[in-house]
Amino acid sequence: MILKGKRVIDITSPIRQGMPVYPGDPETIVEQVCSIGKNGFAISIITMGSHTGTHVDAPSHVLEKGLSVDMLLPGSFIGRAILLDMSCIESPIHAEHLDIAWKTIDPGEGTEVLLLKTGATSSVERACNFCLSEDVTSWIKDKELKVLGVDVFSIENQEELPLHRSLLSHGINIIECLDLEKVEEGCYTFICLPLKITGCDGAPARAILIEE
Repeated sequence: MILKGKRVIDITSPIRQGMPVYPGDPETIVEQVCSIGKNGFAISIITMGSHTGTHVDAPSHVLEKGLSVDMLLPGSFIGRAILLDMSCIESPIHAEHLDIAWKTIDPGEGTEVLLLKTGATSSVERACNFCLSEDVTSWIKDKELKVLGVDVFSIENQEELPLHRSLLSHGINIIECLDLEKVEEGCYTFICLPLKITGCDGAPARAILIEE
């Protein structure tokens, strides 16, 4: 087996009725409309926003002519990842903070995905106030990374979403609301596959880590 002897870690936030969502986003509803007892099979209607739970932000989320989520290549969400624990740093997090944490682990060459564990998921208010500084874009580009993933609702708290625009315009994928609470710092293989929804600005995704 390909994964024999390797631990697979699910870092996907579950989608459920009444789950926390970014303020202003549609509430999540999971309603059963057919049951095994009545119909012989079960079917549910799921109502939610395109940025619910663990999700990918497509370029069309903030860019007028940006690609929709169905146009993003699956391979752009797969690669060697470094997970940095930034929970001891108050927002905003600057490139300098990332550089210090990166050098501490020293992942070597071939790293394509940056995952940030903030510890802000314990509070909706704290998660909504989380912010990465705009100088992060240049730092990520210099490292030749293709994915930025965080464990909060959004990588920034600015209404104009300048960091979203900057990263997505440079082809750097954004994944938000990962579940990193029980995952330690280090290097992993990362796989994240968003739902292929035609013309949509984002989509829920299943994300996993595979220990090296």
